[in-house]
Amino acid sequence: MGALPDWCPTYSSRKRDSSTGEEVFCICKKPDSGELMVGCDGCDDWFHFSCLKIPRKYNKLVFSFYCPYCQAGVTGPGSRDGNLPKTLWRRKCRVQDCFKPVADNSKYCSEEHARGYLQGLADRVEVRGYDAALVLRQMLQNADLDAFKSLGQNGVPKPSDALAPRLFEDDARLCDLESQLRDLRDRDKPQVESQLATLVQYVTWVQAVNELLFDGSNVQAAAALSQSQKRKRNIKPKAMCGYCRDLRIPCSAQDFAPRFDEEQLSIEGVCCKLRCSRHLDWAGIQENGLRFQLETFESSEERLTLLVKIREDQLKMQFYRKMVDHGVDPQPPLLANE
Repeated sequence: MGALPDWCPTYSSRKRDSSTGEEVFCICKKPDSGELMVGCDGCDDWFHFSCLKIPRKYNKLVFSFYCPYCQAGVTGPGSRDGNLPKTLWRRKCRVQDCFKPVADNSKYCSEEHARGYLQGLADRVEVRGYDAALVLRQMLQNADLDAFKSLGQNGVPKPSDALAPRLFEDDARLCDLESQLRDLRDRDKPQVESQLATLVQYVTWVQAVNELLFDGSNVQAAAALSQSQKRKRNIKPKAMCGYCRDLRIPCSAQDFAPRFDEEQLSIEGVCCKLRCSRHLDWAGIQENGLRFQLETFESSEERLTLLVKIREDQLKMQFYRKMVDHGVDPQPPLLANE
Protein backbone atom coordinates (compact mmCIF):
# COMPACT_ATOMS: atom_id res chain seq x y z
CA MET A 1 0.00 0.00 0.00
CA GLY A 2 1.30 3.45 -0.89
CA ALA A 3 1.40 6.59 1.24
CA LEU A 4 -1.17 9.36 1.09
CA PRO A 5 -0.01 12.94 0.43
CA ASP A 6 0.54 15.07 3.54
CA TRP A 7 -2.47 17.23 2.69
CA CYS A 8 -4.88 14.29 2.23
CA PRO A 9 -6.93 13.19 5.27
CA THR A 10 -7.43 9.54 6.24
CA TYR A 11 -10.02 7.75 4.10
CA SER A 12 -13.64 7.79 5.29
CA SER A 13 -16.37 5.68 3.71
CA ARG A 14 -19.08 8.15 4.83
CA LYS A 15 -21.41 9.02 1.91
CA ARG A 16 -24.00 11.20 3.70
CA ASP A 17 -23.87 14.29 5.90
CA SER A 18 -24.91 13.18 9.39
CA SER A 19 -26.85 16.41 9.98
CA THR A 20 -28.55 17.13 6.66
CA GLY A 21 -28.55 13.69 5.02
CA GLU A 22 -27.07 15.22 1.84
CA GLU A 23 -24.70 13.15 -0.29
CA VAL A 24 -21.06 14.14 0.31
CA PHE A 25 -18.03 13.80 -1.94
CA CYS A 26 -14.28 14.35 -2.14
CA ILE A 27 -11.67 14.21 0.62
CA CYS A 28 -13.45 17.13 2.29
CA LYS A 29 -16.71 15.15 2.64
CA LYS A 30 -18.89 18.10 1.62
CA PRO A 31 -21.96 18.25 -0.66
CA ASP A 32 -21.73 19.24 -4.32
CA SER A 33 -21.78 23.05 -4.43
CA GLY A 34 -21.17 23.45 -8.16
CA GLU A 35 -17.39 23.72 -7.78
CA LEU A 36 -15.23 22.11 -10.48
CA MET A 37 -14.87 18.37 -9.76
CA VAL A 38 -13.33 15.30 -11.42
CA GLY A 39 -14.55 11.70 -11.22
CA CYS A 40 -12.20 8.93 -10.07
CA ASP A 41 -11.95 5.95 -12.46
CA GLY A 42 -11.09 3.67 -9.54
CA CYS A 43 -13.71 4.30 -6.85
CA ASP A 44 -16.27 6.37 -8.84
CA ASP A 45 -16.24 9.15 -6.22
CA TRP A 46 -15.98 12.83 -7.19
CA PHE A 47 -13.26 15.23 -6.03
CA HIS A 48 -12.81 19.01 -6.06
CA PHE A 49 -9.86 20.32 -8.07
CA SER A 50 -9.10 22.76 -5.23
CA CYS A 51 -9.04 20.02 -2.56
CA LEU A 52 -6.62 17.98 -4.68
CA LYS A 53 -4.47 21.06 -5.29
CA ILE A 54 -4.90 20.71 -9.07
CA PRO A 55 -5.05 24.06 -10.92
CA ARG A 56 -8.36 24.62 -12.70
CA LYS A 57 -6.51 25.26 -15.97
CA TYR A 58 -5.59 21.54 -16.11
CA ASN A 59 -9.27 20.62 -16.43
CA LYS A 60 -9.11 19.60 -20.10
CA LEU A 61 -5.82 17.71 -19.72
CA VAL A 62 -7.16 14.93 -17.46
CA PHE A 63 -7.26 11.64 -19.38
CA SER A 64 -7.70 9.01 -16.65
CA PHE A 65 -7.98 10.23 -13.06
CA TYR A 66 -7.32 8.26 -9.88
CA CYS A 67 -7.86 9.84 -6.46
CA PRO A 68 -5.16 9.78 -3.72
CA TYR A 69 -6.90 6.85 -1.99
CA CYS A 70 -6.91 4.69 -5.16
CA GLN A 71 -3.30 5.65 -5.94
CA ALA A 72 -2.33 4.54 -2.41
CA GLY A 73 -4.29 1.27 -2.66
CA VAL A 74 -6.82 2.24 0.02
CA THR A 75 -9.72 2.01 -2.45
CA GLY A 76 -10.20 0.96 -6.07
CA PRO A 77 -8.44 -1.86 -7.96
CA GLY A 78 -5.17 -1.39 -6.06
CA SER A 79 -6.83 -2.40 -2.79
CA ARG A 80 -7.59 -5.81 -4.31
CA ASP A 81 -4.63 -6.72 -6.50
CA GLY A 82 -1.88 -4.46 -5.16
CA ASN A 83 -1.29 -2.74 -8.52
CA LEU A 84 -1.44 0.98 -7.74
CA PRO A 85 -2.82 3.08 -10.63
CA LYS A 86 -1.64 6.56 -11.59
CA THR A 87 -3.49 9.51 -13.08
CA LEU A 88 -2.80 9.91 -16.81
CA TRP A 89 -2.72 13.30 -18.53
CA ARG A 90 -3.23 14.34 -22.12
CA ARG A 91 -0.33 16.04 -23.85
CA LYS A 92 -0.48 19.80 -23.44
CA CYS A 93 -0.32 22.24 -26.35
CA ARG A 94 3.26 23.37 -27.01
CA VAL A 95 2.31 27.03 -26.53
CA GLN A 96 3.41 27.87 -22.99
CA ASP A 97 0.24 29.61 -21.77
CA CYS A 98 -2.20 27.21 -23.46
CA PHE A 99 -3.59 24.35 -21.38
CA LYS A 100 -5.63 22.60 -24.04
CA PRO A 101 -4.76 19.06 -25.22
CA VAL A 102 -2.96 18.64 -28.53
CA ALA A 103 -4.85 17.75 -31.68
CA ASP A 104 -4.27 14.39 -33.37
CA ASN A 105 -0.77 14.02 -34.87
CA SER A 106 0.23 17.49 -33.67
CA LYS A 107 2.08 19.25 -30.88
CA TYR A 108 -0.47 22.04 -30.83
CA CYS A 109 -4.14 22.34 -29.98
CA SER A 110 -4.94 24.27 -33.16
CA GLU A 111 -3.45 25.50 -36.43
CA GLU A 112 -3.57 29.04 -35.05
CA HIS A 113 -1.27 28.14 -32.15
CA ALA A 114 1.05 26.20 -34.47
CA ARG A 115 1.45 29.23 -36.73
CA GLY A 116 1.93 31.54 -33.75
CA TYR A 117 4.60 29.33 -32.21
CA LEU A 118 6.56 29.14 -35.45
CA GLN A 119 6.26 32.86 -36.03
CA GLY A 120 7.57 33.49 -32.51
CA LEU A 121 10.51 31.19 -33.22
CA ALA A 122 11.35 33.11 -36.38
CA ASP A 123 11.06 36.43 -34.54
CA ARG A 124 13.62 35.34 -31.93
CA VAL A 125 16.29 34.38 -34.46
CA GLU A 126 18.67 37.22 -35.25
CA VAL A 127 22.12 36.69 -36.79
CA ARG A 128 23.97 39.81 -37.88
CA GLY A 129 24.31 39.91 -41.64
CA TYR A 130 21.74 37.16 -42.34
CA ASP A 131 18.01 36.90 -42.77
CA ALA A 132 16.23 35.00 -39.97
CA ALA A 133 14.42 32.75 -42.44
CA LEU A 134 17.76 31.73 -43.98
CA VAL A 135 19.14 30.79 -40.57
CA LEU A 136 16.08 28.69 -39.78
CA ARG A 137 16.32 26.94 -43.14
CA GLN A 138 19.95 26.15 -42.38
CA MET A 139 18.95 24.74 -38.98
CA LEU A 140 16.59 22.49 -40.86
CA GLN A 141 19.42 21.38 -43.17
CA ASN A 142 17.08 22.21 -46.03
CA ALA A 143 16.58 25.40 -48.03
CA ASP A 144 13.02 24.40 -48.88
CA LEU A 145 10.38 26.67 -47.32
CA ASP A 146 8.17 23.60 -46.76
CA ALA A 147 10.76 22.37 -44.24
CA PHE A 148 10.45 25.66 -42.40
CA LYS A 149 6.67 25.25 -42.25
CA SER A 150 7.06 21.82 -40.65
CA LEU A 151 9.27 23.16 -37.87
CA GLY A 152 8.03 21.77 -34.56
CA GLN A 153 6.66 18.57 -36.05
CA ASN A 154 9.93 16.64 -36.28
CA GLY A 155 11.87 18.59 -33.66
CA VAL A 156 14.95 20.77 -33.95
CA PRO A 157 17.79 19.32 -36.06
CA LYS A 158 20.93 18.39 -34.15
CA PRO A 159 24.05 20.41 -34.94
CA SER A 160 27.06 18.50 -36.20
CA ASP A 161 29.44 16.86 -33.73
CA ALA A 162 32.17 19.20 -34.94
CA LEU A 163 30.13 22.22 -33.85
CA ALA A 164 28.65 20.72 -30.66
CA PRO A 165 30.67 17.73 -29.39
CA ARG A 166 28.98 15.71 -26.64
CA LEU A 167 25.91 17.92 -26.73
CA PHE A 168 23.72 15.13 -25.30
CA GLU A 169 26.24 12.89 -23.54
CA ASP A 170 27.24 15.47 -20.88
CA ASP A 171 23.72 16.51 -19.89
CA ALA A 172 22.81 14.87 -16.55
CA ARG A 173 19.07 15.44 -16.95
CA LEU A 174 18.93 13.83 -20.39
CA CYS A 175 21.09 10.90 -19.24
CA ASP A 176 18.73 10.28 -16.31
CA LEU A 177 15.65 10.30 -18.59
CA GLU A 178 17.34 7.93 -21.03
CA SER A 179 18.34 5.64 -18.14
CA GLN A 180 14.71 5.49 -16.93
CA LEU A 181 13.55 4.73 -20.48
CA ARG A 182 16.12 1.94 -20.89
CA ASP A 183 15.13 0.37 -17.56
CA LEU A 184 11.49 0.47 -18.60
CA ARG A 185 12.11 -1.09 -22.00
CA ASP A 186 14.85 -3.56 -21.07
CA ARG A 187 13.80 -4.59 -17.56
CA ASP A 188 10.32 -3.59 -16.36
CA LYS A 189 8.21 -4.30 -19.46
CA PRO A 190 9.94 -7.60 -20.36
CA GLN A 191 9.54 -8.78 -16.75
CA VAL A 192 5.76 -8.22 -16.76
CA GLU A 193 5.45 -9.65 -20.29
CA SER A 194 7.29 -12.77 -19.08
CA GLN A 195 4.96 -13.04 -16.06
CA LEU A 196 1.94 -12.75 -18.33
CA ALA A 197 3.29 -15.44 -20.67
CA THR A 198 3.93 -17.73 -17.67
CA LEU A 199 0.38 -17.13 -16.42
CA VAL A 200 -1.15 -17.91 -19.82
CA GLN A 201 0.91 -21.11 -20.08
CA TYR A 202 -0.10 -22.22 -16.58
CA VAL A 203 -3.81 -21.43 -17.11
CA THR A 204 -3.70 -23.48 -20.33
CA TRP A 205 -2.29 -26.40 -18.31
CA VAL A 206 -5.07 -26.07 -15.67
CA GLN A 207 -7.69 -26.08 -18.44
CA ALA A 208 -6.14 -29.22 -19.92
CA VAL A 209 -6.27 -30.96 -16.51
CA ASN A 210 -9.91 -29.99 -16.01
CA GLU A 211 -10.81 -31.28 -19.47
CA LEU A 212 -9.24 -34.64 -18.61
CA LEU A 213 -10.94 -34.78 -15.21
CA PHE A 214 -14.41 -33.44 -15.79
CA ASP A 215 -15.19 -32.94 -19.45
CA GLY A 216 -17.16 -36.20 -19.70
CA SER A 217 -19.05 -35.74 -16.43
CA ASN A 218 -19.98 -32.18 -17.32
CA VAL A 219 -21.40 -33.32 -20.64
CA GLN A 220 -23.40 -36.11 -18.94
CA ALA A 221 -24.77 -33.73 -16.28
CA ALA A 222 -25.87 -31.25 -18.90
CA ALA A 223 -27.53 -33.98 -20.99
CA ALA A 224 -29.51 -35.27 -17.98
CA LEU A 225 -31.27 -31.92 -17.51
CA SER A 226 -34.45 -31.10 -19.38
CA GLN A 227 -34.63 -27.90 -21.42
CA SER A 228 -36.75 -26.23 -18.74
CA GLN A 229 -34.23 -27.17 -16.05
CA LYS A 230 -31.40 -25.75 -18.13
CA ARG A 231 -33.24 -22.45 -18.43
CA LYS A 232 -33.99 -22.26 -14.70
CA ARG A 233 -30.57 -23.31 -13.45
CA ASN A 234 -27.28 -21.69 -14.29
CA ILE A 235 -25.21 -24.84 -14.14
CA LYS A 236 -21.49 -24.24 -13.62
CA PRO A 237 -19.24 -27.10 -14.75
CA LYS A 238 -17.09 -28.86 -12.19
CA ALA A 239 -13.53 -27.65 -12.25
CA MET A 240 -10.42 -27.83 -10.14
CA CYS A 241 -9.36 -24.43 -8.80
CA GLY A 242 -5.76 -24.87 -9.96
CA TYR A 243 -4.31 -21.88 -8.10
CA CYS A 244 -0.57 -22.11 -7.53
CA ARG A 245 1.40 -19.30 -5.95
CA ASP A 246 4.46 -19.57 -8.21
CA LEU A 247 2.56 -20.80 -11.31
CA ARG A 248 4.87 -23.81 -11.54
CA ILE A 249 3.60 -26.67 -13.69
CA PRO A 250 4.45 -29.85 -11.71
CA CYS A 251 4.05 -32.29 -14.59
CA SER A 252 2.04 -32.87 -17.75
CA ALA A 253 -1.76 -32.72 -17.57
CA GLN A 254 -1.89 -36.43 -18.50
CA ASP A 255 0.34 -37.31 -15.51
CA PHE A 256 -1.40 -34.99 -13.07
CA ALA A 257 -5.02 -35.99 -13.76
CA PRO A 258 -4.72 -39.57 -12.36
CA ARG A 259 -3.26 -38.18 -9.13
CA PHE A 260 -6.22 -35.84 -8.52
CA ASP A 261 -8.33 -36.54 -5.44
CA GLU A 262 -11.25 -34.36 -4.39
CA GLU A 263 -10.39 -35.08 -0.75
CA GLN A 264 -6.95 -33.53 -1.09
CA LEU A 265 -6.70 -29.75 -0.70
CA SER A 266 -3.61 -29.48 -2.89
CA ILE A 267 -1.05 -31.49 -4.81
CA GLU A 268 2.47 -30.05 -5.16
CA GLY A 269 1.17 -26.56 -4.41
CA VAL A 270 -1.76 -26.77 -6.84
CA CYS A 271 -5.14 -26.08 -5.21
CA CYS A 272 -7.44 -29.03 -5.91
CA LYS A 273 -10.64 -27.63 -4.43
CA LEU A 274 -13.79 -27.58 -6.53
CA ARG A 275 -15.50 -24.17 -6.76
CA CYS A 276 -12.86 -22.72 -4.45
CA SER A 277 -14.09 -19.49 -2.83
CA ARG A 278 -10.68 -18.51 -1.48
CA HIS A 279 -9.08 -18.24 -4.93
CA LEU A 280 -12.19 -17.15 -6.83
CA ASP A 281 -11.27 -15.97 -10.36
CA TRP A 282 -7.57 -15.90 -9.46
CA ALA A 283 -6.48 -16.23 -13.09
CA GLY A 284 -8.64 -13.33 -14.29
CA ILE A 285 -7.51 -11.08 -11.45
CA GLN A 286 -3.83 -11.78 -12.09
CA GLU A 287 -4.20 -11.32 -15.85
CA ASN A 288 -6.05 -8.01 -15.43
CA GLY A 289 -3.39 -6.80 -13.02
CA LEU A 290 -0.52 -7.68 -15.36
CA ARG A 291 -2.24 -6.14 -18.37
CA PHE A 292 -2.89 -2.98 -16.37
CA GLN A 293 0.83 -2.83 -15.51
CA LEU A 294 1.68 -3.14 -19.20
CA GLU A 295 -0.72 -0.33 -20.07
CA THR A 296 0.86 1.81 -17.35
CA PHE A 297 4.36 1.01 -18.66
CA GLU A 298 3.28 1.92 -22.20
CA SER A 299 1.97 5.26 -20.96
CA SER A 300 5.20 5.83 -19.03
CA GLU A 301 7.25 4.86 -22.09
CA GLU A 302 5.35 7.37 -24.21
CA ARG A 303 5.83 10.07 -21.55
CA LEU A 304 9.57 9.38 -21.13
CA THR A 305 10.11 9.27 -24.89
CA LEU A 306 8.43 12.67 -25.13
CA LEU A 307 10.52 14.07 -22.26
CA VAL A 308 13.73 12.82 -23.91
CA LYS A 309 12.71 14.49 -27.18
CA ILE A 310 11.83 17.73 -25.39
CA ARG A 311 15.15 17.77 -23.53
CA GLU A 312 17.10 17.10 -26.73
CA ASP A 313 15.28 19.96 -28.45
CA GLN A 314 16.03 22.21 -25.46
CA LEU A 315 19.74 21.42 -25.68
CA LYS A 316 19.79 22.02 -29.41
CA MET A 317 17.93 25.30 -29.09
CA GLN A 318 20.26 26.41 -26.29
CA PHE A 319 23.19 25.73 -28.59
CA TYR A 320 21.66 27.67 -31.48
CA ARG A 321 20.70 30.52 -29.14
CA LYS A 322 24.33 30.81 -27.96
CA MET A 323 25.42 30.94 -31.58
CA VAL A 324 22.91 33.71 -32.21
CA ASP A 325 23.90 35.66 -29.07
CA HIS A 326 27.53 35.61 -30.11
CA GLY A 327 26.79 36.45 -33.72
CA VAL A 328 28.28 33.16 -34.93
CA ASP A 329 27.15 31.61 -38.21
CA PRO A 330 26.08 27.97 -37.53
CA GLN A 331 26.99 26.87 -41.07
CA PRO A 332 28.91 29.72 -42.84
CA PRO A 333 29.59 27.98 -46.18
CA LEU A 334 25.97 27.04 -46.87
CA LEU A 335 24.57 30.36 -45.72
CA ALA A 336 27.11 32.14 -47.85
CA ASN A 337 25.84 30.24 -50.86
CA GLU A 338 22.32 31.56 -50.24
